[in-house]
Amino acid sequence: MESKSNTSSQVIVFLLVILVNVAAGFCIGNEMVAFAALLLVVGLLCAVQLIFKFRQTNRSIAFFFDSIRNEDTTVNFPVNIEDQSLKALNNSMNQLNKHIQEIKLQNEYKEKYYRALIQQASIGLVVLNEQNEIELINEVICRYAGISPASTNMNLLKIKNQEFYDVLTRIEAGDSVTFRNILSGSVQLLLFRATAIKSGDNTVKLITVQDIRQELDEKELESYQKLISILTHEIMNSLAPMISVSKTLVNFYTTDDVPVKTDAVNDTMISTTVQGLKLIEEQGNGLVNFVNSYRRLTKIPAPVFQRFAVDDWLEQLTILFAERLKSDQIELEIVVEKTLTEIYADKNLINQVVVNLISNAIDALLQIEEHRKITIELSSNRDNRVIIKISNNGPSIPADIQEKIFIPFYTTKENGSGIGLSLSRQIMRSLKGSISLVSNEQEDTVFILEI
Repeated sequence: MESKSNTSSQVIVFLLVILVNVAAGFCIGNEMVAFAALLLVVGLLCAVQLIFKFRQTNRSIAFFFDSIRNEDTTVNFPVNIEDQSLKALNNSMNQLNKHIQEIKLQNEYKEKYYRALIQQASIGLVVLNEQNEIELINEVICRYAGISPASTNMNLLKIKNQEFYDVLTRIEAGDSVTFRNILSGSVQLLLFRATAIKSGDNTVKLITVQDIRQELDEKELESYQKLISILTHEIMNSLAPMISVSKTLVNFYTTDDVPVKTDAVNDTMISTTVQGLKLIEEQGNGLVNFVNSYRRLTKIPAPVFQRFAVDDWLEQLTILFAERLKSDQIELEIVVEKTLTEIYADKNLINQVVVNLISNAIDALLQIEEHRKITIELSSNRDNRVIIKISNNGPSIPADIQEKIFIPFYTTKENGSGIGLSLSRQIMRSLKGSISLVSNEQEDTVFILEI
């Protein structure tokens, strides 16, 4: 209300100046010179006063904005003045200045909070601006890079560990990079991940760094333990019958560890011996085949990448399985994304994986009586990688088995070798791709290949 009354008073003064000047002009026209001169003086004084107020107000506003631009929030404008309009303006600017101070304090608090949070993080964090200058770095990164966390020199990393700094500057937002870092005789396998963050008109790059060597070692050890368990199980299964038969045959031809006489050997003993030796031969061959399967698993040929037509490849697969699908009454559906015409990969290796998955799907479908169906879907994702889905509507794979099916030599089939899916995973890794499984009771069992 006070501001409105002050504005009204200034308007009245302005109108009064105009009215006085009009009256002075009227007096001059009627030769009332003395009275006209008095009116002109009054009008001039009112105009001067009005101009002074405007200039004083403009100076205060200009000074206020200069202080804001210079981030000076200590400025305080006087309010104990007689000029009510200027008093109201100063009071408003003081309140706005106080509000800016509060916002500034909140921002400083948040900045200190986030900086402390970054410093206390268990993984390495570093922020680079668009000029690849380090704006923020935490203690973990400093330890990885071999620089002092107490240093305030943001260029120290570039000086002390150029290779580490180069990885930070080269990594693009959304990418992940591994870096083998040797520090004081200790080897670290560091995983770098980068994210772009918009900060005002600029974009900064937040990079996280963590040592994944221990995690990989644990995974590797776990894989070895599982592999050794399977190997031990398979070898013992093959050796136990051989040992048992050997003991039986030895007992046939010895008495108290003394060999029997030749005339004590009869046709039954000879026949049993022949059967026992055949069993030993079969078990030995099985063990040899098992070892050869292991050698196949560890000796995957280097992939030869080439482009091949999707339609031709799928037609070849259809011909390959046509007779078996027909005899087992299995429907095959193929769905291909229209824009996907070629695949860049090793065709022979991909064939090996897909043929194995289709064969497994056929075996699974034999467990149901009707409506057997296999679907092959091909598409591409946003990263221009090819996605191949091979699904069947057979029985779902239990969750506890899903965790084991890619382990070498693990199998649920009576005559299975247990290397098919493990070999498929090895092949997909050699192709810089992946294989995964989705299976539950509500949906089809789907193997997903990404190339």
